[in-house]
Amino acid sequence: MKTSFAAILFFAGLASFSQAADIPVKVGGPKGENIFDPAKVIAAPGDNVVFTWVSGKHSILEADSLTACAKSAKPNIATSGGVFETGKTWAWPIPKDAAAGKTWFYCGVPGHCEPGTGGMAGTLIIGAAGDAGGAAPGGATPTNGTANMPATPSDGAAKSSAVRNYQSIAAGVVLSSMCMAAAYVL
Repeated sequence: MKTSFAAILFFAGLASFSQAADIPVKVGGPKGENIFDPAKVIAAPGDNVVFTWVSGKHSILEADSLTACAKSAKPNIATSGGVFETGKTWAWPIPKDAAAGKTWFYCGVPGHCEPGTGGMAGTLIIGAAGDAGGAAPGGATPTNGTANMPATPSDGAAKSSAVRNYQSIAAGVVLSSMCMAAAYVL
């Protein structure tokens, strides 16, 4: 009986430790370019996409397509709440119950995102919890040639994903050990 109880607690402990990742996105390039770096972000429900203004004046608005450069018609869209400059940080929390799929974002400053071309626009791919459409959760890859970025997850995204995985494993091991000790004592 003790062994069964301990095993149940062990597996429950492992399953309960999925942590949210903070996925970094730079707003504006280091030389004043009108870009998002990366322009394609992969997140899991519960993650936060963290935008940091690097250069220029920019805003972030959710859109219904990559090339529309128009505010989404959906209620309660994601928006940075205005035009900001270098040093601003804004987090776009992905709801834990978010459905898998794509949404888009763009800079609403006139001339930064031209309809039909995309311009300063990006794609957010929401994968199922624990699955980011075949890529690592917290992964990010470019979608256009506006920035010199590797075709693999960015350093920040890869780090946040790796940290989340190690923290989850460590927390699961600690909780499981505590449960095993409690079951032994009982």
